[in-house]
Amino acid sequence: MTRQTQGTTLFTALLVLIGIGVVVQLWLLAASVDAVLRHNVQIPLHAALGSVIVFLINGGLVMYVFWFDKRIKQ
Repeated sequence: MTRQTQGTTLFTALLVLIGIGVVVQLWLLAASVDAVLRHNVQIPLHAALGSVIVFLINGGLVMYVFWFDKRIKQ
């Protein structure tokens, strides 16, 4: 397996994971809005914490993609 093929496979897998993370964040937003409309204060706080964690994971994955791309080009 060549490095180019490995890079394409890794890039595709990481994009799928990032896409799943974005969908989870949208779900957390919808749950937060629903909870606010029901006058429940705790759920949005927990959803915000979960969203921050997912955001940091997605940011790390994006940084890894850039690092891997830079390493492949050298």
